[in-house]
Amino acid sequence: YGNMAPGNVFDGPGTAVVMKRILCAGVTAFLDLFGQEDTMFALRAQQRAGEAGGADLFAAGPCLTATKGHCTEYGVPTRVMDTPADARRVVEQLAVKRPDVVKIVYSPRGRMPSIDEATLGEAVGTATANGIKTVVHINTWDDVREAVLAGATAVTHIPANQPVPQDLPRLMAERGVAIIPTLAVETDMGDFIRDASVLASPLAATVTTNAVIGAYRTDSIRHHAEEWAERAARQKATIFQSLRALADAGVVVLTGTDAGNYGTIQGFSVHRELEKLVQAGFTPWEALRAATTDAGAFLDRSFGVREGDEANLVLLEASPIESIRHTQRISAVVHHGRVIDRERLLEEAGPGR
Repeated sequence: YGNMAPGNVFDGPGTAVVMKRILCAGVTAFLDLFGQEDTMFALRAQQRAGEAGGADLFAAGPCLTATKGHCTEYGVPTRVMDTPADARRVVEQLAVKRPDVVKIVYSPRGRMPSIDEATLGEAVGTATANGIKTVVHINTWDDVREAVLAGATAVTHIPANQPVPQDLPRLMAERGVAIIPTLAVETDMGDFIRDASVLASPLAATVTTNAVIGAYRTDSIRHHAEEWAERAARQKATIFQSLRALADAGVVVLTGTDAGNYGTIQGFSVHRELEKLVQAGFTPWEALRAATTDAGAFLDRSFGVREGDEANLVLLEASPIESIRHTQRISAVVHHGRVIDRERLLEEAGPGR
């Protein structure tokens, strides 16, 4: 599955481990939307030279954000821009490193400082002129509209406080702007702490640690996350309604999890995202398309089963069309034409199973 995954695994060693674990989870390729710039691009180069294993890494490198804006709070060096001139200079400098996409934070109605609309437009325009797609992090539907009008390739996240305005799905479809909804990070914390069966999944146990799973079962996490879970439960219907309206209008939906945040598990949460898409009214075929062929097309790669497609395949023990949860019942993973040894890959990823 192609995983359009904004994530918080910032460094090269951490990502190298994740790459192996998520390949075992049937995620054969993923897009990291924020990491340490030099180490992330170096790891990508090593992998493409055959010197690093795991799922195929596509990378944005840094977030492009305002001074003291979102992404600066993690203590990880990123690139800032506050004027259109800054945006042009920053994107031109980054373009030399050929990121797979440019990630831009645009949330002028949020609680942290943000670039303005003119700076957004210059960043998107400069990236487009350099042949690089753009993914814009947003908070509100007004942010989405302005990102669409600026020419963004995709926006990530779905505003939860109100339904999508009636005209916006059609506008996004007409402009060819995709949506990466990240349903898992928005809604799965409640399921993690309230529904024991979710983290009892054998796949979750395979790709993460007993300590991580156990942490979601403690009284402490339940106490601190209960308000979050209640808010997510209230907002879920609105999020699902908006996403369904976007898909019905023809907006391309791409699977993404925001993995690395609380309430997500790298690799496993891709499968949870598919479940959420089906809960939102997608057919299993539509959900699978968001994680495979459409995700591949966004990355200008051909993930499929036709002659000439990349031989990245996941073999299942049961049909995901009968139940989307069957994507977790993995029999084998084929990566670049080879059946991987999942047990060996997990051993290489390190202890903690």
